[in-house]
Amino acid sequence: MNKATAFFAHALNMLFHAPATTLRVVLPAVLWVMGSAAVAGMLASDALATVQNALQDAPPPPADQLFILIICGIAGILGYALMAILWHRHVLLERETQAEVRPSMQLYWSYVWRAIVLGFVQFLAAIPIGLAMMLLSGLMGRSTATLMLIGLAAGVAFLWVALRLSLVLPAAAMGRVMSIRESWEATAPLAGTLWALAVLLAVVNTMLGVISGVLLPDDPGVRLLLDSALYIIEGLVFVSALTTLYGHLIEGRTLG
Repeated sequence: MNKATAFFAHALNMLFHAPATTLRVVLPAVLWVMGSAAVAGMLASDALATVQNALQDAPPPPADQLFILIICGIAGILGYALMAILWHRHVLLERETQAEVRPSMQLYWSYVWRAIVLGFVQFLAAIPIGLAMMLLSGLMGRSTATLMLIGLAAGVAFLWVALRLSLVLPAAAMGRVMSIRESWEATAPLAGTLWALAVLLAVVNTMLGVISGVLLPDDPGVRLLLDSALYIIEGLVFVSALTTLYGHLIEGRTLG
């Protein structure tokens, strides 16, 4: 647990010891993500409300709004990818200016492709996790507390798999090729530690989810902006932890 805490503390320290630098590094991606959310909120509010509230009895939203929502969603995801690349490169290259950490178009799309492949593999890994959680819920009952614990356990398991597999992403951000198998093997010495790190990350995600629920605004556009901001924080924490792992395991960096 001590080593997991050291990884977690190092990841947070990189983000928050100089918040102005962090914001400057990821600002282009933040503007991209938040801009996509703002456009979706303004131009596809009906479709957004239907998706957010799961209004089963409501009439389907206009097709043009659904199209706008899909396009904005894809744009937001691509913005998150840019945010991850910028942070990986800022930390691993030890550079601060945008010109030095900005990726080439080839590197950017290579990263996106690796992320798509990784996402598919994680989806496959999530299937047995989901089946196991369904079995547990059947055995333990469906009370609110039980379902919350099962959901938390599923989140921890998924985060553990993600940490084991995702070293391919900081490698791709540096223009290096790493297979998913190589990532799994490289993280094997810390397999136990990564369970504890996954718990810490799950706690952060849960806290941000609680904040989102407490501050839940009625306007779907404002709600999307709030959720996008919280997802940026959640994503940066995970990306920073992943960058710390890569630097320690692949480049031999210390946690000091």
